[in-house]
Amino acid sequence: MSSTRKLSNEEVSALIEGLKDGSLDSTPGASEPIEYKPFAFGAEDTNLLGDLHTLRLINERFARQFRNILLPMLRFAPRISTLPPETRRYEDYQKGLDSFLSLSIARVDALKGNILITMPPRLISILVNSFFGGRGDSNVTRANEFTPTEERIIQNVVDGGLRTLEECWREVYPIDLDFSGSETNPAFTFFVEAQELVIVCSFVVQLPFADPVTIDILYPRQSLKQIATILRSKIQRVGADRDLNWERKLQDAMLNLELSFVPRIAEPKISLSELLRLRENMVVEIPAFEKVKVLVEGQDLFTGTIGERDGKMAVCLTE
Repeated sequence: MSSTRKLSNEEVSALIEGLKDGSLDSTPGASEPIEYKPFAFGAEDTNLLGDLHTLRLINERFARQFRNILLPMLRFAPRISTLPPETRRYEDYQKGLDSFLSLSIARVDALKGNILITMPPRLISILVNSFFGGRGDSNVTRANEFTPTEERIIQNVVDGGLRTLEECWREVYPIDLDFSGSETNPAFTFFVEAQELVIVCSFVVQLPFADPVTIDILYPRQSLKQIATILRSKIQRVGADRDLNWERKLQDAMLNLELSFVPRIAEPKISLSELLRLRENMVVEIPAFEKVKVLVEGQDLFTGTIGERDGKMAVCLTE
């Protein structure tokens, strides 16, 4: 807190005299040097999306469910493993691609952008070979185009993959994926500008009779920036959508469980001497309870009375 004391006339005069004769230094004190960190406006902040924890979870769900898409063609569920999402410039990623492969683009209106799915032609040849009864690795039949059968297989895989990806995103951020088109040459595929950053999500399909093949899903980094807080979050919300069919099946399964229903009508007690005298054909009197306890799976839940109905012993529940 600053002082409110004012200088006296003598102190003011002494101060003026000191400034005139030079006994007091009127130059301001030198401040300590301050280090400044340069910042380029418009530069990409690679830490904005964090470690993409949520996107990793989405990829793991997709890998587990995508096996069911390949199952009808391979006739077994392959093992699919995920690689950590990688941020790269699109031109650098494009340089590492072969000149012939399957590239499919889907529109994502919720993210205001597109996604790109790349599949190697060797995987398509393996799927066609296995679908028609073959077993083993298969060489690519053509180096510049797919056959009509291969194109049909590609369309089935892409359609199933898009629907699966929608389900995996639904718990985090609902999106709708609309297939836009496909291409076989990366040079003719317009996805994003060459200098833009993309998030590359790779899925390795491991087959027992062939070398592993990799499927990539690319997201424009600019599209994911609008949901950066969601992708950085470690806690995910539960979606509002309810699977009524699953709930009905679970309820039916629960209601069909068999439980033990035991009325305890008596608890006779005898001494040890009486027990030792028991022989065959001897009669032991058992006094019945006026109120019967009914145990369900060992738990005392109801009380009733013993009676008869339609010639059979019955218990009438009273409490």
